[in-house]
Amino acid sequence: MSNERHRNQEPEDGKLPEPDQDRALESAIAEFGGSLSPDGTGDGDEDPPDYAECFRSLEEKARELGILYDRWQPAVEGGREHDLTYDELSGTCLKFTKPAKAAYMVDFDLGYPSLAPALPIQYLERQVLHNAVFADAIRFVGVAGDPYFRRIVTRQPHIHGRAASWEQIIRLMVDELGFRKLRHNYGIGYEDSYGFVRADIAVFDLRPANVILTDSGIIVPIDSIPVRLSDQTREMFTD
Repeated sequence: MSNERHRNQEPEDGKLPEPDQDRALESAIAEFGGSLSPDGTGDGDEDPPDYAECFRSLEEKARELGILYDRWQPAVEGGREHDLTYDELSGTCLKFTKPAKAAYMVDFDLGYPSLAPALPIQYLERQVLHNAVFADAIRFVGVAGDPYFRRIVTRQPHIHGRAASWEQIIRLMVDELGFRKLRHNYGIGYEDSYGFVRADIAVFDLRPANVILTDSGIIVPIDSIPVRLSDQTREMFTD
């Protein structure tokens, strides 16, 4: 990886936030409340209305709570949604959303599932669902980045292992977790990723890069795009 893809800017005091300062995602959603979700939604690659105002409110609340890490940037460029800092002392990964973005969500406004920019509250709710489906332990750290380009920071246990195979991903989702593999992924996530559905939940963007096989043989998804389904939206997954 070239030097241009690396950054190393820590908080001003040079110390990474301690894990015991993190909040449960549900607590962060409750504390930030309405500041995370102004009226209006969007689709495609366009930002929802009041997206910038939503981030300003997020910044103000983080400052009030003492968890605004001004100009703190991630150490390593990641994928489409996150950049990263590895905290070796705690054995965790700090995940930063892209500047002034809250990653993506699955939207049904077009009459079929599609990828859309998420508001901060939708992003945190997505991580809550990921935790619930995969018994993960993602927690909320705070808000970082430059003014006007804030980033949401979460913490996730750093899993050691290698990329799982396609067969192992299917075995986990179908045989162990009771999902059904979809015939196509509706263009959600990376082109080669798989989608799965079960009862009132669909999970997208599962592929070897996002699923780790540990040395002890445990299959651990570390990134996914899950969504809760209503009776109406569940009917879209009949393939």
